[in-house]
Amino acid sequence: MRVIFISKIKSPRYFTGLNYLKMSKMRIFRHSALLLALSVSLGSCLSTDDPLTGYGDAYIIVETSGQDTLKGLGLHAFSYAEFSEVTATAPGGAAVPYILQAYLGYKQDFILETPRAEFTKALPLAGTYLFSAKFTDGQLLDFSNDLGTDLILPAVIKTAVYITTAQAVDVTWGSVLRAGSFNVKLIDSEGKTLFLSPELNNSVTEFSIARDTQGWQTSDLPAQGQTLTVEVAAYLKENNSSMNRLQCISRARTTLVWGQ
Repeated sequence: MRVIFISKIKSPRYFTGLNYLKMSKMRIFRHSALLLALSVSLGSCLSTDDPLTGYGDAYIIVETSGQDTLKGLGLHAFSYAEFSEVTATAPGGAAVPYILQAYLGYKQDFILETPRAEFTKALPLAGTYLFSAKFTDGQLLDFSNDLGTDLILPAVIKTAVYITTAQAVDVTWGSVLRAGSFNVKLIDSEGKTLFLSPELNNSVTEFSIARDTQGWQTSDLPAQGQTLTVEVAAYLKENNSSMNRLQCISRARTTLVWGQ
């Protein structure tokens, strides 16, 4: 396998949905993969006597459409305890707060991302995003995260082909200046993530997906002749962030036909 893993998967459901999958409780401190981007089974790492904590992350999402570079906003709240509600307020105290939702039902992660149809050429508003969380036991907590204007461009996908002799998909892409890591996904026509790779070192620019490659989110392989989207995501972390929060995720996509 021509890949370097920089974090180990605890379960085949690594990042799904946002399309970050389930990691371990200690992922909160390796949160960059979040989004990578995002969450896990936060199991038995801490005692119930730990003080209530919550963390927020605001990040830029970058995609290209034709000659245009488009941007959206991502928001992620995460904790050791379970949330029941999370809202976030943009810098300047916008009248209408963002309402985050539980990620794949995992109540220790609530997220929101701008729908792709609503991306614009303008950057999301920079500044301090305020998160207000209510936990399932009724406790309330506020926390915040500063969003800057720094971003990275999407990778250029060079090849994404099904290799019949190997019964595998080979994906290659160009390096991305200042990207800290990558991951690769296979997505079906309904937007469901079928495969999500581990977080890949920023020096990795190729990945192979076969039947036994770790990261499948389904027990069944794609059907012969099924058209799939290949997504390569690149991640830029915040400067001097003790929590490895994200500053930007850039995403590139192309399509292929499984089995051909």
